[in-house]
Amino acid sequence: MKEQKLGNKKIILYSTLISVGVLFCTSCAKPPEDEAAAVTTTSSRYLYVASGTCYSGGGNTTFTNATASNFVFRIDLATGAKDATIADYNSSPSQTGDSPVGIASIDSNNMYILVENATAGARRIEKVQKTTDGARTLFSNNTTALSVALRGLHILTNGDLLINKSTAIEKINTANVRITKGANPYVNAPAAPCATSTTLMSKVTTLSNQFILFLHAATSQNRFGFVKPEGYGAAGDCTPAQAAPNTASFPVATAYDAVNSKLLVAYAGSTTTTDINSIYAYNITETSSSVTVGTANKIYDASLYPATYPYLLYGISEMVLDPVDNTLYIATAINTATTVVNYAIEKFSYDASQIGVANTSVLTRSGSTPFFDYGGETKCIADMMIAD
Repeated sequence: MKEQKLGNKKIILYSTLISVGVLFCTSCAKPPEDEAAAVTTTSSRYLYVASGTCYSGGGNTTFTNATASNFVFRIDLATGAKDATIADYNSSPSQTGDSPVGIASIDSNNMYILVENATAGARRIEKVQKTTDGARTLFSNNTTALSVALRGLHILTNGDLLINKSTAIEKINTANVRITKGANPYVNAPAAPCATSTTLMSKVTTLSNQFILFLHAATSQNRFGFVKPEGYGAAGDCTPAQAAPNTASFPVATAYDAVNSKLLVAYAGSTTTTDINSIYAYNITETSSSVTVGTANKIYDASLYPATYPYLLYGISEMVLDPVDNTLYIATAINTATTVVNYAIEKFSYDASQIGVANTSVLTRSGSTPFFDYGGETKCIADMMIAD
């Protein structure tokens, strides 16, 4: 009898413990679906955009410093959604007339922003934190180097900067010292085959061998050219150069596929006739001391829209290639109006194997709508970069 009572007590004790366990385990249960949905992952790579005054080829009127959006913001590459506004040049601590026209990544936390402002002494390069309304400090306001309309900048592997302004290319090192060739800018009035390139240096970048690539846009002087890494000091320092496919097609943007040695160059102008608004892929051969431009293949032409290409690219202002997944991002006007209404960013898969084989298949649009559609922040897209 005693053993039966003891057994009953054990059963009651076990039942009580199980009930308590179940009660407390409710805190370990699977969260409601709405709570689970709230837990998201964030991309660590972004498309940074500078929506300052930009250039979309001769004959197309874009926005001025006063009418451009004048933001620097970033877009999550994974979602296509805006992630943060890094800098707003419409409000304090900005100055009246400020327009961000160039960006470059320093590291995971900081970037440079090139600010165009026609007011004497207001042109400058700022160092900005990559956060919402990031802290901004002055890096350079060298009035000699930054003397005329600024177009963009490019950061070298050692951290020095190349700045393309309308008439020349300047170099400023990490200590904010202007590097010249004699008394001249780092690249100034190069001779043939690059002459004459002193009107509008629309873009600057470098190849894998550090040769400087520039785009020059001016009537009958539309070309891209290469300058030795040491800058331009004498005839022969700029070679080779490549003329645009049409005297009325102005080089506006470039992206280099270093893996396949393909240079993509976008041209823009004020019509949709053959070659004016187009993209060419050029074969490039690099050595430590030279660059050779080979076969050119046209991979887009607005004159063939919509029959051949089911998307319109007109008045391109910038493009950037993501080598991680072979994706090309292109900033384009939203229609063919020669007074540009607004810009959108299109996303394309890029297949280099089709260059020279099936040129119309090199670019495939991702989706039926723009990657980032036009709005209040896209009135002129001067520069883009992919960075963390």
